[in-house]
Amino acid sequence: MLPITSLITPDQLEKMASRSNFRYGKEIFKDEEIKFDKINTFNLIATIRNRSRETATVELMSTTKGFRWKCTCTNKKGIFCHHCVAVGLKHNQNLNPAEMEE
Repeated sequence: MLPITSLITPDQLEKMASRSNFRYGKEIFKDEEIKFDKINTFNLIATIRNRSRETATVELMSTTKGFRWKCTCTNKKGIFCHHCVAVGLKHNQNLNPAEMEE
């Protein structure tokens, strides 16, 4: 298994998400409250709260079967949603603050 940080680089996030989900995820990353509930080498769980106080919970996982993710915003499998992008970008910012500045 690979560490989660190697699977959620900004380039990887952009490849996994649709263009619209990546663009919207960048907006969420900049504008919404993202709180990490659990972080370890292979797993992270975060909650996103928007201005209207609605929340979404994202889990990003490195497993023996590869990279997995889930978000409470959708039940559709295989969609790397805008919330997943935002959480990945926020985690990268926490690790490399200078690289994430625009």
